[in-house]
Amino acid sequence: MINNKNNFFSFSNLKLKKELLEVIKEIGYTKPTNIQIKCIPLYLKGCDILGIAKTGSGKTASYVLPILNCILLNSNLLQALVLVPTRELSIQISNYFKIFCKYIKFKVLSLYGGQKYNIQLIGLKDKPNIIVSTPGRLIDYLNRGLLNLNNIKYLVLDEADEMLRFGFLNDVKKILSYIKNKHQTSLFSATISNNIKNIASKFMFFPKEINLSFNNNNKIDNIPKNIKQYYCLIYFFKDKFNILVKFLEIEKFNAIIIFVRTKSYTIKLSNLLIKIGYSCAPLNGDMDQNLREKTIYNLRNNKISILVATDIASRGLDINNVDLIINYDLPMDIKSYIHRIGRTGRAEKIGKAILFIEKKELFFLNMLKNKINVFINKINIPNNKTILKKRINNIIIKIKNLYRKENILNNKFYLNILNTINNKLNIKNKIFLNLILLKMFYENNFIK
Repeated sequence: MINNKNNFFSFSNLKLKKELLEVIKEIGYTKPTNIQIKCIPLYLKGCDILGIAKTGSGKTASYVLPILNCILLNSNLLQALVLVPTRELSIQISNYFKIFCKYIKFKVLSLYGGQKYNIQLIGLKDKPNIIVSTPGRLIDYLNRGLLNLNNIKYLVLDEADEMLRFGFLNDVKKILSYIKNKHQTSLFSATISNNIKNIASKFMFFPKEINLSFNNNNKIDNIPKNIKQYYCLIYFFKDKFNILVKFLEIEKFNAIIIFVRTKSYTIKLSNLLIKIGYSCAPLNGDMDQNLREKTIYNLRNNKISILVATDIASRGLDINNVDLIINYDLPMDIKSYIHRIGRTGRAEKIGKAILFIEKKELFFLNMLKNKINVFINKINIPNNKTILKKRINNIIIKIKNLYRKENILNNKFYLNILNTINNKLNIKNKIFLNLILLKMFYENNFIK
């Protein structure tokens, strides 16, 4: 029997191949998560699985590891298919497979709309063992007779609630019609409705449900406790942008995702922030795929600090340096809210999420408080005194950094003044004297 206490359980207990255990050790995974402990043994037994758990809980490894453990070596057959709702998720999961394939030489291919056909056709000719794809592009290749699903043994629907919504359901049914042989099916998601469960049951064989998303009080329990949640009451819509700028001034962050409702507003809001000096970019479904990939790369590698996105970024994006989520526009529903804030607090880091909410939208806040198992605190709009204090501190940091950078060790005149004025003076005088000090510092040390 599996011991669900992770402290007494290791990956070696899961009966995975030594090649997989070696990679797990190399990348620093010390122990499996709860969803992995529960799902991997069932997967290895051949069970269909419905896995529901919070974002960042390790759902992807719950199917990647057992698939790699079970598919046939030295084969040119396509044996595993993973369906995902977005291009970004297709790329991310295929890369995840490739990481664990280090000592087991399987071929993995990502298929999605927006990428040139010739690149993907070369990949198909190489006879991949595993394909991670969005439904539309996969159906395109099936209609052309360029893809054969006859040997599929493992089918996964990731972000299953999104995959089985009205827009994707017919595509999924069509893809399933191409899979003739007996196969193992698994669905994974952070949230899933009873309606989706009913739909899923029609093409699954007595699935084992692993649901870690609700507690004993029937509240959603799949939001990581390391994400601190706040709401800010917006009284007038016209003040919304100015309030956003105030939060950007006082919040300490490496990277932020600001969620808005429409594609056009990702561009508008991003341009407004760029004009006032922020390194920012939009992300939406109408953008060219290469630009989308470049934008995500830039955020991940600190080349930009703010991403203004539609809900396309709430599904599957795994960017560890995002430490703040701002819900500038209200999400469509609670599930969307959960997926949005799940983009922060990754890899057990502390994350923060702020929900902008107008008076007429308070019903959503009340519904959210009643449904999720995490307290949402009210946060006040930053006042002028707080903002001025932050600006002063920024000036202080710049002066100190310049002092240290230039290695001016023989004279502590500037730092002594700096400490004095910030201990004794009021805010207006602090600003004035800090600016004078900065000017003196430049003139005496850099201007000849």
